[in-house]
Amino acid sequence: MLPEFIRRKFFDTEHRLDHWDAYVRSVYVTILVIMAYLLGYEFDMIGPIHGGVAVVGALWAAATVLSVYKDDRVATRESFFATMGSTFLGVAVALVYLFWFPHHMWDLALIIILAMLLSQAVGLSDRGRQVVSTLLIIVIFSHLNAANPWVNAAMRTVEVFIGAGIGLLGGYFGESLPGLDTKKP
Repeated sequence: MLPEFIRRKFFDTEHRLDHWDAYVRSVYVTILVIMAYLLGYEFDMIGPIHGGVAVVGALWAAATVLSVYKDDRVATRESFFATMGSTFLGVAVALVYLFWFPHHMWDLALIIILAMLLSQAVGLSDRGRQVVSTLLIIVIFSHLNAANPWVNAAMRTVEVFIGAGIGLLGGYFGESLPGLDTKKP
């Protein structure tokens, strides 16, 4: 026989999945993610440097939806602006690193510390990891292809904007879906 707390967990899980809105939410978020992926992929295919790495850029757009989309409009809107702000900060720090620092692991470590401190200084302390993620993605793409870092930074910014925009629209239209954002008693 299973311990009581495990049986309770099973019961709670069954109870949550017994409501149809859990399924509606899952399908809705999946549709948003797929839309961002497809738009990100199409954008990357017309971009000046991609092709082979378009899938990664599309995944970056898709993952951004999950970062932005929240259960209500206000939280979604706040998340959209925080995501875009942290992206712009990550882009700025990445460009500083790529243009003015030698490409060495210790210099990258120093720039990561700088990015985390800057995110706290400008009020994005809860988004510091996202700033660093943007920084690292741009650095990685800049090492994978010989394109100008400005082009890589612009591509990543547009991919984030695609995902953030879809997440924002999803948060606004999602409120009108029946049962999607209702609280359970």
